Amino acid sequence: MILQKVPGENTFRAITNALVASTSCDITGIVAIACARHGCYAPNSIVDLFKSEQQKNVDFAFLQSIDTTGVDPDQGLMLIYDIVCQYIVHLLERIGHKLPIGLQIDRAIGLFHVHAHKEQCFFRYAMSFIPGAGVTAGEILESLWSGLNGISPTTRTATLAHRAEVLDDHACDSNHKKMLGMTKSLCRRHEEASETLRDAEQYFDELSEAADLQDVQNWTRQIERAERMRLSNPKVMDLYGACVADENADSATAPISKRNMA
Repeated sequence: MILQKVPGENTFRAITNALVASTSCDITGIVAIACARHGCYAPNSIVDLFKSEQQKNVDFAFLQSIDTTGVDPDQGLMLIYDIVCQYIVHLLERIGHKLPIGLQIDRAIGLFHVHAHKEQCFFRYAMSFIPGAGVTAGEILESLWSGLNGISPTTRTATLAHRAEVLDDHACDSNHKKMLGMTKSLCRRHEEASETLRDAEQYFDELSEAADLQDVQNWTRQIERAERMRLSNPKVMDLYGACVADENADSATAPISKRNMA
C-alpha cells in the first residue's frame, strides 16, 4: 500500500459536509466513469465508496472502464477528473502494471472545476490548452448524477444487494436512452462544432495579423515545444501565464509576456 499526501488544490464545503453526515453509513457514495463525448456510463465502472473518495476506489473504476470499453493502446485515453492534478501524481506506481501495454493517458480538469484550483492548474490541465480535446463537457457526470438523485433516498435504506440492482437498472436505462438519441445528438453537435470552428479560425487569423510576425513565430515555437513536453512535465504549460519577460532572454524560449502581448 502506498501512502500518499498531496497538497490539496481546492476545498469544496459540500463534500466535507456530506462526509460528516455519512460517517455511520456502510457506503458513503459512489464513483463512476462515463464517456465525455456520449455521456454513457462505462460498464462495471460504478464503484462504492466506503470512506470518502479514496484513490483506490477510483483506480478500480478506472481499470474496469478501460477493460469493458476495449480501449486500444494506439488510440490513447484522456482522463477528465476534477482533482486529476492530485490523482495523476502516483497513478503509474499504483496501477501501472495493470494498464494495457503502451497506453498513454492524457489528463484534464473540466472547465467548471478547474477555476476552483490554483492558477497553475488552469494552464496545465484545462482542456482549452490540450490539442485534440476540443470543447468537451468535462463535467458530464454531474448531469448523470442529477438523474440518480431522485432514487438516492430509496437506496440509502435498501439492502446492499437491492441497492446495487437499483443503481444498475437506472445506469443501464440512462445508457439506453443515450443510445436511442445519439445519432440526432451527434449530428447537432457536429453542426455546432463546424460553426464554432469557423468563428475560432477567423478570430485567430485576425489576432495573428494584428501581432508582429516575429512574435507570432516565437509564440508558435514555444507552444509547440510545450505541447510535446506537457505529459512528462506539466509545468511547461505555465508559459501561457502572463509575466514580465527578461529583456536579455532568448526570444525563442522566453515565456509569453505582457510586453510581447501589448
